Amino acid sequence: MNGAPHSRWILAALAALALAGCASQAAAPSNTAGAATGGAAAVAEAAASAQAEAAASGAAAPQSTPTKVELWAVQSGPLGVVVTDGGGLPLYRYDRDGTKPPTSACTGECAKQWPPVVLAGDKQPELDGIDPALVGFIQRPDGQRQLTLAGWPLYRHTGDDGGLATTYGNGADKVWYAISPNGDRAKP
Repeated sequence: MNGAPHSRWILAALAALALAGCASQAAAPSNTAGAATGGAAAVAEAAASAQAEAAASGAAAPQSTPTKVELWAVQSGPLGVVVTDGGGLPLYRYDRDGTKPPTSACTGECAKQWPPVVLAGDKQPELDGIDPALVGFIQRPDGQRQLTLAGWPLYRHTGDDGGLATTYGNGADKVWYAISPNGDRAKP
């Protein structure tokens, strides 16, 4: 189900906010600032729980071959709509890669800083806002299946901290760019 991961996060955050708001109102009905503070803490706790769930599922583990990979189209403030993994990390394209046919030029030391987005076996990625016709795979020299989008092999950046406002890899060496859902460079 494509929208399920987003729905769980949203529902968990809303439920936590509602419960925190009710608890704060019952404890101090005239203190609306307390309710807002409690609600914000509950939302932060729900978000942290959702991120921990995503990490536990392997969605945000770039060093291993996860059995589940999610590609989401997400609105980011500075770059417009970008593709992220299920853990919210932006994904990148490398302008030195080929698209006809899709090939990866990032191996060895490059792949340590820019881990490829790989998927085990014959598993398919879960998509949200991504056209399935644009998603494919290439075989890497090490035998792993690397995801492609519109022919561009996909990568993560080891320097990203999980916030869409800090896509540290975007524009790196003038060849690495956050990727948009249609495979273009994200627009700043």
